[in-house]
Amino acid sequence: MGYLRYPSYYPKFRCTASACTHNCCLAGWEIDIDDETLTYYQQVDGACGDRLRAHIALPAEPGETAHFMLDTQGRCPFLGKHNLCDIYTELGAEHLCQICTEHPRYYDWFSDGTEAGVGLCCEAAAELILQNTSVPALEAVPDDDFEPEALSEDERAAEHELFRMRDELFHIVKAEPYLPLEERMNRLYSTAVNMQKTCDTWMFSAAEAAYVPNWTDAFWQLGSLTRLLDFFLTLEINEPAWRDLLFETKAQLPELLRHRQAFLSCYQDNLYEYEQLLLYFLYRHFMGARWDGMLCGRVNFALISTCMIQLLDIQTWLTEGCLTHARQIDLCRRYSEEIEYDEENTEKILLYSIL
Repeated sequence: MGYLRYPSYYPKFRCTASACTHNCCLAGWEIDIDDETLTYYQQVDGACGDRLRAHIALPAEPGETAHFMLDTQGRCPFLGKHNLCDIYTELGAEHLCQICTEHPRYYDWFSDGTEAGVGLCCEAAAELILQNTSVPALEAVPDDDFEPEALSEDERAAEHELFRMRDELFHIVKAEPYLPLEERMNRLYSTAVNMQKTCDTWMFSAAEAAYVPNWTDAFWQLGSLTRLLDFFLTLEINEPAWRDLLFETKAQLPELLRHRQAFLSCYQDNLYEYEQLLLYFLYRHFMGARWDGMLCGRVNFALISTCMIQLLDIQTWLTEGCLTHARQIDLCRRYSEEIEYDEENTEKILLYSIL
């Protein structure tokens, strides 16, 4: 028996379907069809079956996956005029392909169990993530179907130590007594640097501390932000509007930096949202270090992602005269959609250095 572990808000997730302002079937993503569902779709009779098969692109080469062919607007061909899924209404929820059933849920498998969460790219999920004001309590339930992975004792010990490190990072984000957010970010980075040194030597014990300059001082500089936005513009871009936003932000950088403290003062009651973003990115990405050893890169990813969203917040606040909750949700969703849901973009940011 294993466990299924998730943040306390995870069970509260509900798809808002046609009420969603950015339906995931409109996102322009290629929607893969798992083999079991494909077999079922190929056997459906009548007009529904004919329509299914007419809009499925079969694998061209071994190792590829069948997928739905999007229309010219990037819509799923089965998204009806009221933004409801025709497959759902005609065949039932049990016959949706796996990605449509699970999105935006994600899973990560470990030696003794599974972790789950919901992705920031979904506005309903972003609402849950941002509304929390404390360290997300991780709840666990028994998972009778889990099959333990055969790992050596050393591999299990390394995995457990990474979990301990992640917990340490969580508690830096929600430090007691309260510390300014930038100080906590700097502590996150310096702690990650020393954790990396420990990991690199595979000595999960005391490691010699290294001097690390303040990460936030380096980030919030005109030169650093200019280079960072130039770098983001080299990444793969899903929606042209994202590229436009990056260009507009880059053009306004001097003004954004001048008004940053005014924005933080105005947004004081909502600054906990950046804590929640840090916790989300750490929870979702940090444990990937067990495969590549990039602890510091994943903490750096969380810091860059959180500060990039804050930079876009300032740009929106100045341009539109305010930053509404709906706009904050939309900016988080857009960032996640463009960066987290493109594996190459995520990997490139893991290697990007601010310092």
